Amino acid sequence: MVSLQSNRVERLQFGSNPTRNMQLLLSKLEGSTIVPRPDKYYTFIYKAKTPNIRYDQHPLVQCGSVSKTGFKAYNVHWGQVRQYSWNEVLSNLYELNEEEFTSLTNVPLARFRTT
Repeated sequence: MVSLQSNRVERLQFGSNPTRNMQLLLSKLEGSTIVPRPDKYYTFIYKAKTPNIRYDQHPLVQCGSVSKTGFKAYNVHWGQVRQYSWNEVLSNLYELNEEEFTSLTNVPLARFRTT
């Protein structure tokens, strides 16, 4: 378990490119997991499988419920709860503390794609 006491993202120099921002962010985060815990904050890389659906490739979420098939989480980029299936999560999930999560809500991370 990684210590999430300090803000690991406050000194990062983010730009306007969501892909570069996500690469920078993930290069500085430790404490990845495979299964999220309810009420915790995470970011990860995702690729939806449902045809003709718009999705966020770089979710910034607060986890809700976890099931055998995936998990539901509030995605701040969408402003609503979304369903994430395990097979479509392309990276580990990186846990964030509340201060980091709040800091990242103002960073261009969202990368909306269509399958």
